[in-house]
Amino acid sequence: MLSHVEVTARVTVTPAAHFVWSNRLDFVHDCLVCLRVGRVVRLQHGMPYGLCTGDEHPAPMRVSAFDASDHGAERRLRCRISSWWAPFSDLVEPEVQASELTAEPWVQLNYRVGCHTCRDNGVGEWLGIEGCLKSGAAPEAGSCPRCGTELVSAAAVPEIDLVG
Repeated sequence: MLSHVEVTARVTVTPAAHFVWSNRLDFVHDCLVCLRVGRVVRLQHGMPYGLCTGDEHPAPMRVSAFDASDHGAERRLRCRISSWWAPFSDLVEPEVQASELTAEPWVQLNYRVGCHTCRDNGVGEWLGIEGCLKSGAAPEAGSCPRCGTELVSAAAVPEIDLVG
């Protein structure tokens, strides 16, 4: 059956930041192809399938919606992950059963941020700072590694919800 999960995240940026959500993300899912539970699948908006990191085989899931929006200093991301799912037992651990939303949902959302302070001071690589927001990890503030200017902070981890 076709299943949908919605991932939402929010960060706050300072006026010194140039912030862009990446269209790449990692998501833990029970893989219907390799019949393994709790596999990390790499997804990219625009790609027709994900890659299960076990042996990089195609996984029947994709980012079917990707909505990044700005609300003042807040940057929001909402994406929908669509996948084919059916019940199965894990190939290596038969007592472990797959579920539509894995037992411990996890996502890593990537972003790029630039520092306007460095840009204004003539630093050539002011835009290349990469960061991520992970579920299951405490949100943290991100500062420019060159000048120390605070750029981005998150008050909460990403939310993962099964949608109908």
